[in-house]
Amino acid sequence: MAVTAPDTRQYTLVAYNSWAFGDLTSATAAKLFELPLGAIITGGIYTVDTVWNSGTSDAITVGDTDVDEYIADTDATGAVITALTITAIAVVAANTAVNIIWTGAGTAPTTGAGRIIAEYIVPGRFNENFE
Repeated sequence: MAVTAPDTRQYTLVAYNSWAFGDLTSATAAKLFELPLGAIITGGIYTVDTVWNSGTSDAITVGDTDVDEYIADTDATGAVITALTITAIAVVAANTAVNIIWTGAGTAPTTGAGRIIAEYIVPGRFNENFE
């Protein structure tokens, strides 16, 4: 059987969310967004917009059923932009939440904010036909 080039295309979908230190509880998952059945994350970024200032340390983790699938314990005490880690082309088997976990140590923070932009596609969803 020969490979057949499809004549359809799809726009990349984007999930966006932002948060501040008061929105999260240390070591507790909070839902950022939900991916639909069949979705495949293709890229994205996590940004520390305002550095976190807990007494000892602050780390951010982002994932789905694998809690650190996209960001694993990234230091939030400095202003950084981190690309989401895409280790495999994983298809979401059911509607799946993408969560953030902030873990702080020492005194409670008085500053801290960030955002995430995640790009994904859903196979079989088409926006354009160029034939």
